[in-house]
Amino acid sequence: MKMQAEMAEQQPKRLSRSPTGESSKKTKVLSGPSRPASGAGVKEEPAVEGEVAHGGEGTLAIAGAAVAEPAVEPPRIDISIDAQLLHCAVADCNRPLKPPIFKCEAGHRLCGACRDTGHCRRCGRAAAFAHCGAELDLFVCDARVPCPFKEYGCGISVAYHATAAHQDACPYAPCHCSVPGCPFSASPPRLRDHLTFDHAWPLDRLPGYGKPLPLRVPAAAAGDQQPHRLLVVEGDERRLFALSVRPRGAAGSVAVTVSCVRTAAAAEAGPRFACMVWAQAPAVAAETTGAAHPGGGKGRRLMMEADVASCAVPGGNAVEEGMALYVPPPMLRGPYKEMHLRVRIDVLDQAPASVCSAKLNVPV
Repeated sequence: MKMQAEMAEQQPKRLSRSPTGESSKKTKVLSGPSRPASGAGVKEEPAVEGEVAHGGEGTLAIAGAAVAEPAVEPPRIDISIDAQLLHCAVADCNRPLKPPIFKCEAGHRLCGACRDTGHCRRCGRAAAFAHCGAELDLFVCDARVPCPFKEYGCGISVAYHATAAHQDACPYAPCHCSVPGCPFSASPPRLRDHLTFDHAWPLDRLPGYGKPLPLRVPAAAAGDQQPHRLLVVEGDERRLFALSVRPRGAAGSVAVTVSCVRTAAAAEAGPRFACMVWAQAPAVAAETTGAAHPGGGKGRRLMMEADVASCAVPGGNAVEEGMALYVPPPMLRGPYKEMHLRVRIDVLDQAPASVCSAKLNVPV
């Protein structure tokens, strides 16, 4: 009995070794304001044995690390609303609304151009205008839609009111078929397939950038012969070039141009290209001229070195602004006035394209 009484007296002492109720093996438990709320997404690590919890520098370091984490983009949802709610209330205007948005006394929301007239063109009242509020401005500014050229590779979402401006500057805008009556539009690689398979445009492959390709091109478009040829550089299937032949003047000369099939926005994004085009004249026999030819009977050559113009329509009118190699009749051969050409395309740099410059035709 005495032994049992002594053991009973010792048991409470074992359970209360510390005035705070902690045992010899301490587990850190953060309580109070310094502990994250449940479900806050912050993972707690178990304290190391013997560690003491303090509200000083250690806690500040942990909080600082949490603040330094990269910000998470807020979630977005796709909704469907009446598009007219995002447009000017004036029927013959219908411009997209963009901040700041104002309304007349009757509640008609107007674009900036219609508000500047001094009266509401919807109801005809000469009235003062009130700002619709920062909340509506925020909603309109954050109403985003996918780029209209998403199917051609653009993954940007733009503010609804800025869609038209983005279309003009989007480098993924499609190019168009130049065959009259054909409405086909697509990216340059798909347009290449369309022109070759559906319209039988000739396609030639250059061995690489900086490497010339010899071509025999008829100057006179007869039968199923096209005045344009498509050029692709080996190893770069994304780019499409066009070589065009046009008559120039009554003397029978022809102009040869090289263009890159891409939109103005894509050209602005770069890279820039340059081309070199040579035309080889027929060999001149010494017995025909009565004198030995300085080139050993190989004939003369014309050469042009120029920046490659860009055109959203292969062989379109925009190519007229670029430089051309003018080939005179004596350098044309056979019934189809065939030209013996060599074409080379070089990549200049990734800088935005500038105004085209070129060297004039130089006999060599």
